Amino acid sequence: MSNLMQVIQSRRSTRAFQAELPPKEQIMQLVEAAEWAPSGVGKYLWHFTVVYSAEKSYKLARAVAEVDNRGPEYNFYGAPVNIIISYQRGEHHAFVDGAAAMENLLLMATELGLGSCWINQLRETCDIPSVRALLTEYGVPEDHIVICSAAVGYIAKETPAKPRREGTVTFTE
Repeated sequence: MSNLMQVIQSRRSTRAFQAELPPKEQIMQLVEAAEWAPSGVGKYLWHFTVVYSAEKSYKLARAVAEVDNRGPEYNFYGAPVNIIISYQRGEHHAFVDGAAAMENLLLMATELGLGSCWINQLRETCDIPSVRALLTEYGVPEDHIVICSAAVGYIAKETPAKPRREGTVTFTE
């Protein structure tokens, strides 16, 4: 099996993180991997905002929780880093480009021994004033919508693989 296939098969959504911040160099490797994702028509109109602070990540999670009725425990699984992928509003390829960038980021996290979890709640709440104010403060451009974000950090609790469904491939010649 190739090393890439091993990374793909070992990637998990981490839902329990340690409080310790990973080195900035590793976080920048995640962003670099995301930047090398394909982009429709080669536009690359995304922006990556790194929230490299457990306190600020928690503050953002709490803002999301308040407007999305997530409850008092919602905290992006305690991740000390949150990487937000945003894209210019109204761009046709925004969501698929952002998803491609996210997958590269998640796979690089696995390669580096970091835990990660794809977070969608910021996409759904990014234009609610209390959330938008924090996003703007943290560096998300005003003319962007949030596509997704990744909770990142050291793994506190391993996540077992879930079985894959049978019958999901049709091969026609």
